[in-house]
This record gives sequence, C-alpha cells and structure tokens, in this order.
Amino acid sequence: MLKNSIILLPLFLSGCVAPVALGGIGALGMSAVEDRGLSGIASDQILRIKVDDNLSDKLSYFFDYDLTVYKGRVLITGIAPNEKVKAEALHLIKSVSGVNEVIDGLNLKGEEGFSEYTRDAWMTTKLKGTLYADQDVYAPNYLVKTYDKTIYVFGTAQTAEERQMVIDHAFEITGVKKVVNLIEVQKGTPPPRK
Repeated sequence: MLKNSIILLPLFLSGCVAPVALGGIGALGMSAVEDRGLSGIASDQILRIKVDDNLSDKLSYFFDYDLTVYKGRVLITGIAPNEKVKAEALHLIKSVSGVNEVIDGLNLKGEEGFSEYTRDAWMTTKLKGTLYADQDVYAPNYLVKTYDKTIYVFGTAQTAEERQMVIDHAFEITGVKKVVNLIEVQKGTPPPRK
C-alpha cells in the first residue's frame, strides 16, 4: 500500500492526475451526449472485441488492420497481403453475430496509395475540429476515421441538411481523395440541443 502511494505521489505533486481524471470524465461525458449513448458505445466495443477475436483466431498471420464499429457497422482498414486474405477477413467479420454491415477499407500489400499515418490523423483531427466549430452541426454524434486519404464518417444527423454540411466539410479537407458517407438521418423530431 505504501509502495503504491510513493509511486503516485509525484503525479499528485506535479498536477498530472487532475488532467488525466478530467480527461476521463470528459470522454465519459461526451459519450453520454452522443446519439448512441453509453450502452450503444459499450455494445459496439463488445462487438469490436468479438470481431477482433474471430479474425485473430482464424487469420492469426493477418494483423495489419484496424477496426471501427458504429451501431453494428464494422469498418476494416489496413493492408491485406493478398486478395484471398482480404476476402476471408471480410467473410469472417460478416459471420460474427451482431454485425449489421461490413465496410471494406482494406488495401492490398504493394497497392499504390499506401497511407501515411500522420497525414490521415491530421485529416481526422481537422474534420473533427471543423465539426465542433460549426454551430449548425451536433459534433458529438459523429465518428470520423481516415485511412489512405479516404474519410469515413459515421453518425446520426438531426436533419438531411446537417448530414450534407458534414459531408461538405469532409470534402473541404486538403488532400482528401474520397469521403464515405455512413451517416443516418434521425427519424422524427430532433431532440433540443444542449
């Protein structure tokens, strides 16, 4: 017990704990206002784990991929060594209970257009910042993933106009090659914004 206290003491003295704790609360708070809610986010994370387990169990040599799950829709990005492995990976994802749709963002090894991680991360950050700056867009409802200059936008728009604004913002990002619109329009009357 004393040993753990001594290890944590420098963090308290340096003021590092407060930002870390606040960051966790901030992420939790943002999840609560997102259209999926906490239970939807938890369901998607559980599904992501199931899909990842299925892929690693049956294609243990294929590990150069990333999964994004939003309302049962699974986006896989990365580099497949060949067409056979790509097809098998997509089939294995579809076979997992709870997967509603599979979005193929895989490239083949040696295929032109290999992404640079920093460029894609910049594109994602730029779009997220733009969405939060636009008062006509409810930014917490959108999940953005960029791979190989292709921006994938998941989310729920409160209106068709809002959806179009989000897609337009994505196309305005410098260097974007393609935008994949995975945004649903909310049915019924939109809730009041807070």
